[in-house]
Amino acid sequence: MKKVLFSILILLISCSDKKSEPQKTVTELEKNWAEFKTKDSIPKLLTLTLKKVLKNDFEIANPNEEFNRTDVIINDSIPTRQLRMLSRKSNTWRIAFVQGGFAKHYVYADCNIINDSISDFKISQTNLKLENNDSIDKYLAEKKLIPKKVEIIIN
Repeated sequence: MKKVLFSILILLISCSDKKSEPQKTVTELEKNWAEFKTKDSIPKLLTLTLKKVLKNDFEIANPNEEFNRTDVIINDSIPTRQLRMLSRKSNTWRIAFVQGGFAKHYVYADCNIINDSISDFKISQTNLKLENNDSIDKYLAEKKLIPKKVEIIIN
């Protein structure tokens, strides 16, 4: 019985059509959102801007890491924010994270980053669940998510 199953498995593997996924062109990358899964992928300029706008050190946990969700701080060595989404399309960056503490909520920001310059920085706080680009696009289109433009002066 094991030999028959093993033979079928070998046959299926050898007969499967394993076409490699075509490489995405620069044009495709400019049309689609590229998603990032770690806080280390946040551009340094975006981190500096968030520190300035939020007036704090902007410590953040990765999506799968623990963070202080409520205003009762059990472990002061972990952040009060958790990254939920980071993505880029052309020069536009988006970030969404959960802000723990009293009245836990989502924070959404987007901006354009070209070389060492950041522009069109917008930010919003909401109770809407912001976990992916589709939901963000939907809420933006429905005017349920309305980010406010913030003028940035980094010294």
